[in-house]
Amino acid sequence: MFRTVIVGGGYAGVLAANRLAASGRGDSLGVTLINARPDFVERIRLHELVAGSRRRATLPFSRVLHPGVRLVVASAVRIDTDSRRVMLDMGGPVEYDALIYAVGSDGPREPGVLSVAGLDGAAAARRAVAGLGHGRRVQVLGGGLTAIETSAEIAERRPDLRVTVRTTGTLAAGVSDGGRSLLRSRLGGLGIEVVEGTANVAPDDPQDALALACAGFSVPGLAADSGLPTDPDGRLLVGADLGVHGHDGLYGAGDAARIDPAAGMVSRMSCAGAMPMGGHAADAILARMDGGTVGDLSSGFLAQCISLGRRDALIQFVGRDDTPTRWFVGGSVGALAKETVNRQTIRWLRGEARRSGSYAWPKGPVRGPLGHPAEAMQ
Repeated sequence: MFRTVIVGGGYAGVLAANRLAASGRGDSLGVTLINARPDFVERIRLHELVAGSRRRATLPFSRVLHPGVRLVVASAVRIDTDSRRVMLDMGGPVEYDALIYAVGSDGPREPGVLSVAGLDGAAAARRAVAGLGHGRRVQVLGGGLTAIETSAEIAERRPDLRVTVRTTGTLAAGVSDGGRSLLRSRLGGLGIEVVEGTANVAPDDPQDALALACAGFSVPGLAADSGLPTDPDGRLLVGADLGVHGHDGLYGAGDAARIDPAAGMVSRMSCAGAMPMGGHAADAILARMDGGTVGDLSSGFLAQCISLGRRDALIQFVGRDDTPTRWFVGGSVGALAKETVNRQTIRWLRGEARRSGSYAWPKGPVRGPLGHPAEAMQ
């Protein structure tokens, strides 16, 4: 039996596991998913959890995972590439013939600040927000999509609180001028103050403010601790085919993997970026079993979907290279589209459990002779 192990049960890991398990290989392929939690975390719902709009942001793995996947609830502490074994914090090692590294990411770890990027931080933030009295301040640190969604959700749910977004740069730097103008207007309509040029908590009365970190990220140290190649942030370095140079049968996918910048490929830390990586890594393993290859990953983007509470959202259309176009949709139509995307993401995962290869993604921009993005494919 060809033993495939996926470390990490997020969007990339679950899609890869389902794609492999549903491939019809029968007893010739064994698929094991190692994850520290017994449940799947819907990270794209965490801002709803923080604000109290949603009771939970997890699903039992039985609802998203192929029944043929062996689930091991444990934390991987080291990958021994010589013996091809994954060492766990509890129980014996898990042996593999091919491995997909998909451990995901979390928010920054700063004293006195709660990060909402992971389930634990989001749950703690939910309790903290729920405990705030009338007129208390919430400082949302960051100017990206997570900060915007979190601030809007809190302000809509708790209009009695004073919500401020603070960013070192420009609010929503990745959207068009028109889209940014709409965001500023909608945030202002919710009573949210936006302060650009600083991410510090307002110094007037630190005891009066709850600080929520929505910028930056951290990744587990598993790759570095295992002697694997990493970038300065600790993300596993992979080639354009998602393989790890010098480590046959090892692939990376999702937030904790970084495609070599020299490949000139488009990448965004998101479920829209993670799921194609998980699918491609699975395809690479299936091709490997057949003695072939699948080549380099080609994936691009269609839109950025930004929730602005339960009744509003911004859908910013982008080129395949993630560059914003001048086209966007807001209001109730945007909210409907955003919610549809959120629900469809789970349907895509479940669909792979029923039929391997059912999930498809947009191709990336054409790359020039040096690997850098050229004009997007028409």
